[in-house]
Amino acid sequence: MMRAFLLAVFLIIPVSAPCKNLPDERLKTVGSVFVRGNNQAAEAARQALRSGKTCLSLATKEADADAVLDIGNDSQTMGGQFGGMGARTNVVSGTLTLKSGDLVWSRSERGNDAPFMSGAKSGGSALVLNLGKDCSCKDRKPKP
Repeated sequence: MMRAFLLAVFLIIPVSAPCKNLPDERLKTVGSVFVRGNNQAAEAARQALRSGKTCLSLATKEADADAVLDIGNDSQTMGGQFGGMGARTNVVSGTLTLKSGDLVWSRSERGNDAPFMSGAKSGGSALVLNLGKDCSCKDRKPKP
């Protein structure tokens, strides 16, 4: 009886295990993005879009964009003088919404502040790079 139970458990678990979340197919239609946010992470995201590191372009007006990327930044201190040496970590969150109002992508990135480096800026750049991957930039034809 116990063997039958264990066999059933081993057969059921792989079938019911969660699959990797695949990006929304509608991301492949996004070409231009308006970045909404007034923080270091949003500015770094704008800079990453301007630099051409992805197939996505920066729209300067929300009405001209295929989608809107809302970026928020929250930081927390990692203890006091002795516990975490006063280090600070940033959690940068982004959501992408199509013109239709459909939310098609969301992600959060963490970044730690370091000398001469902002965790918020690193998180904003990482968000754009991950968005580019999920938009299948690698598979798109290069810009002329």
